[in-house]
Amino acid sequence: MTRVKFELPADDLARATAFYRDVFGWSAQRLPFDYVLVDSSGRPVDVADADGGISPRSEFVQGPVLMIDVPSIDEVARKVEAAGGELLNAKERVGDFGFSQYVKDSEGSVLCLWESIPG
Repeated sequence: MTRVKFELPADDLARATAFYRDVFGWSAQRLPFDYVLVDSSGRPVDVADADGGISPRSEFVQGPVLMIDVPSIDEVARKVEAAGGELLNAKERVGDFGFSQYVKDSEGSVLCLWESIPG
């Protein structure tokens, strides 16, 4: 079973964080790199269980992206290609939290595969 979260692109992380806090009551936690975790209930952010994040707009993240938590990015990436999808970048380590890789599905929608580091 997979868990789905979201990623929202922003040109200004502080401005976007304030927007979602002020409009929807979300709580946020800035990480030691350019990324903000959010909890859409307004409770303090649990780094291991956040609802999603706000990231700098990038080549791959131009609009909202679904983040799909998978047990093995390598295994799922092979399935993406076999099913007619496309790998957009190589698997990348994200601090001590996990690994990510952006892919396109068969219809051209961008998804982010996420593999947590245990413990």
